[in-house]
Amino acid sequence: MGLWRKFRRQTSTNILGIAGFRHNEAYNLSQRYLKFNLQELVRVAVKAKSEDGARRCVEVLKCKEGMNNKAFLLTMDNGSVVFAKLPNACAGPAFYTTASEVATRTFLREILDIPTPRIIAWSSEKSNPVGAEYILEEKAQGQPLWALWQDWNRLSIISRFGIIRQIVEFERRLTDTAFKQCGCIYFKADAPYGEQLATTRTAAPSSLEQFRMGPLVTMDYWQKEKATMDMNRGPFHGAVDFIENKAISEKMFLEQHGHSRLNYARSRVEPEMPEEMLDLLDTHLKLTPAMVPPPTTEDIDAFTLWHSDLHLDNIFVDPNTLQITSVIDWQSTAATSFFCHCEVPKMVRHREPVSLDLSDLPKRRDCAKDASQNEIDFAEKMHRSEHLHQYYLQITRRDNSRHWAALKLDDEIQVQPVKIVQQLWESNTMFFLRRALMRIVTNWERLCPDSGPCPVSFSDENISLFNREVEKRGFVSDTLNLIQNNYGLNPDGTVVPSKYNEMQAELNRLKAVCLEAAETDEERIDVEKLWPFQDTVDGESLAT
Repeated sequence: MGLWRKFRRQTSTNILGIAGFRHNEAYNLSQRYLKFNLQELVRVAVKAKSEDGARRCVEVLKCKEGMNNKAFLLTMDNGSVVFAKLPNACAGPAFYTTASEVATRTFLREILDIPTPRIIAWSSEKSNPVGAEYILEEKAQGQPLWALWQDWNRLSIISRFGIIRQIVEFERRLTDTAFKQCGCIYFKADAPYGEQLATTRTAAPSSLEQFRMGPLVTMDYWQKEKATMDMNRGPFHGAVDFIENKAISEKMFLEQHGHSRLNYARSRVEPEMPEEMLDLLDTHLKLTPAMVPPPTTEDIDAFTLWHSDLHLDNIFVDPNTLQITSVIDWQSTAATSFFCHCEVPKMVRHREPVSLDLSDLPKRRDCAKDASQNEIDFAEKMHRSEHLHQYYLQITRRDNSRHWAALKLDDEIQVQPVKIVQQLWESNTMFFLRRALMRIVTNWERLCPDSGPCPVSFSDENISLFNREVEKRGFVSDTLNLIQNNYGLNPDGTVVPSKYNEMQAELNRLKAVCLEAAETDEERIDVEKLWPFQDTVDGESLAT
């Protein structure tokens, strides 16, 4: 019997429901430590609001700690409230992350008419009196949508449909605006060597002249040693250029900083060598044509801005009119190939696959005659969730043809290598990249019908190495899924401080159960080496 099956059979189903936990705590905390002068931050905020009659700050409220930023609500003596955000080191590269966010949000507000809080002061240089980069903005008006969305008595399905229509309209404005370059938007003054913005959007030349397209700020290009490397981070021209550069940048990093390391899912004695990873990246480059969809009238490979984290906390509505007042959290937003990052928003995404055949309404699941009230309520919740997801698809098909075309493509085989290639070293994704490229090879004729035979084949040795990892990787994946699904664990492994010890104790218990389930010394060693919740060297992933 496989180790995972034995572990799962012996694991208690009495789950605590804790929000999460933290591993590699010292490293992760160092990435979120930020030294700054709070008094100077308050002074800047008061000065920014002085034209509105503010003379002093009467309250400073620290917001719940986020992954990438420190945040405060600053209340002035005239009743106005300022939201202050200061990026942590893990948010992205210094200067570029703040500079691009401010310019992007200005573009969204002024050119696309998408509501985002007005920025009243900002600095992308930590040499200022505050001692850190910051963005000061008006507090988002209205209430976060999550406060209403959970209560079906307060927010009917018809009202929810209305909010979904507004979301689709904002997305249509994004998809109607394609760019000729891939990168992040900056002000001209902050990106003097950037390229003039070239977009399909009809706008006065004077309004676009203030913007430039500059380098991407995603951490895939800036993590650790990458931050000081002279690599091409954009702008890029064409989807193939963008996708190829992802592999090229990872090759460049490995050639300078890669070293041998053990991959316990494959072998305890034979290390993985950088040369293997470089060979795999060369394979990725040969298969790039299969990762770009064929030309379509909807131009789904064109570079497009997109909100990648549209959940209920990031949408604010007027509780009386139910009109969306603000969409927040645009940090690191970039114009990249649309088919690579478009998706159904988290706020309406059903937990199970939903058919794109929209001819029939979702059907309620039948409950057993002796079903408990909790089971009946859960079935109703799932029916409503599927209904909302399907309604979003219906409105997208009607009002946003470009997004609909991309959703219909939804070819994970085509897109998966693009998503993970730059994590090859940092997240130890060699196994997953090899699997993704094997799928490309298998589907080459479908993906590239006019390109002749596939230029790549995998040797028997490579296939054997891959198969050797499958079951052990399955143990890691299934363990992660069990704990994330039942404990509500975030993918980043964070936990609120008050729950840290409780979660750590429960994880230790689960690991002990797993060790007890192991029948041989070899299986026990596998548990010790592959257990996904443990400290690693410099925050590096071992075998996820």
